[in-house]
Amino acid sequence: MKKIIAITTAVVLFACLSTVSAHAGSARRHTIEGFMLGTGVAILSAAIINEINHDSKPYYTNHYARSDRNHHTGYANQHRDTHQHRYAHKNRHDGNFISTGPKGHWVIEKIWKQPVYKKKWNPGHYNRRGKWINGRYKKFLVKDGYWQKTKIWVRY
Repeated sequence: MKKIIAITTAVVLFACLSTVSAHAGSARRHTIEGFMLGTGVAILSAAIINEINHDSKPYYTNHYARSDRNHHTGYANQHRDTHQHRYAHKNRHDGNFISTGPKGHWVIEKIWKQPVYKKKWNPGHYNRRGKWINGRYKKFLVKDGYWQKTKIWVRY
């Protein structure tokens, strides 16, 4: 439906804008009008082409795609779906624990973030004792340094 509307709009615009007006005017006015008209047509045609090429498609998540969960199959299957998936690592198979995930664990590390300085020009001046100090660049503290905690996955 969008393609039909877009094509119809494009044809009507092309037909209306391809006709030549018969009234006389200044050359400068025609140049500005032509520029504005061309810009508008370019923007509108780009929007129409973009809409035709990138037609929105329905998006299905995993939750809605699995319709078997929504059927009433009995209390036993509902219990199996929720309980066994949560506690699969505690089930035994041939005397061994069943591994369900990757090997490893999270470790919190503290990382030192350096303070941030900004160089500014300090112009020449007299100090308190009356001695002349030449101008120079001086570092001014913008942000203090700090410790940041980050979670890092450590494999076995």
